Amino acid sequence: MPKKSPLKETPVGWYVLAESHELKPGEVLSRKFVGQEVVLFRTHTGEPSVVDAFCPHLGAHLGQGGTVEGETIRCPFHGFCFNTKGDCVTTGYGTKPPPKAKLHTWPTHEVNGLVMAWYHPAGGAPEWETPSLDWDGWLPTKMKSYDLSSHPQETSENSVDTGHFVAVHGYKSVETLKPLKTEGPYLTTKYAMSRHADFLGFKGGDVRAEFEIHIHGLGYSMVEAYVPQYNLHSRHFVLPTPTEDGKIDLRLGVSLLPTHLGKVNFFLGLMPRALGMSILHNMYFKHYLGDVMQDFHIWENKCYIDPPVLAKGDGPIGKYRRWVKQFYPQPQSTLATVS
Repeated sequence: MPKKSPLKETPVGWYVLAESHELKPGEVLSRKFVGQEVVLFRTHTGEPSVVDAFCPHLGAHLGQGGTVEGETIRCPFHGFCFNTKGDCVTTGYGTKPPPKAKLHTWPTHEVNGLVMAWYHPAGGAPEWETPSLDWDGWLPTKMKSYDLSSHPQETSENSVDTGHFVAVHGYKSVETLKPLKTEGPYLTTKYAMSRHADFLGFKGGDVRAEFEIHIHGLGYSMVEAYVPQYNLHSRHFVLPTPTEDGKIDLRLGVSLLPTHLGKVNFFLGLMPRALGMSILHNMYFKHYLGDVMQDFHIWENKCYIDPPVLAKGDGPIGKYRRWVKQFYPQPQSTLATVS
């Protein structure tokens, strides 16, 4: 019998718990992460931290009334304060903190406007970092989150599943511009394909686009897209975070590089530049969300075939399946050898 999707194990890696603007200095956020409740807080000097939600003193939830005091988070129950390393630095009574009053912390990394936490089932230290992008000139990323029954390996696999580009999303003339390449936790490939660009009222038929994929672990995928006909550059983000067994919080984001609006759409070119770019960004983002949402029903109802029965035209799914093995400390069963 095939394994029911989503997969049972959580892959090692970095996962997004918040956008940077959600976590202002002095703020506290609660999240579900890999079956646990965690709390994010940002100190007054701007350092983000991710910790277990429950105070090790007597179990109060730090996300329910907890506050930031300087560089610490203060428990709402007895006033114990913990720094970003999880050390109890003061009690609510002015007495010496108990040596065992240690709050579990999660390795935290802030990059590209995202606050990320590191997961390893054995508590292993981070093995890589998500690279920082050059944001000079780019518009702020628009992002939306969805609660889905799926798994990070499934959502990331779509990046190499060239067969579904045609069957699900209606692309044509799919070609590989750069073959799949892996280097440790990094995977990249590049495609070109065409489709009728109806999201801006285009009436001129098919438009060709190029997509260069950058995946760093299974919690962070960024696609650089380029439409030569309109000199349109965009960045697309697919950020699945495991929340509980069989569930992910899927964040989808888009950023645009300002371009000549008249090349994209005649009416946009007549508008003030800032207004035209804002409208273009909103419409592009809405179109992107609709595109990815075409996959939701499939992700939530498919089973995981291991090994898959692959055919020519599927894309490098076999290579992808072999690459993901590194993110599971426990041995997996035989993976596909056909690419």
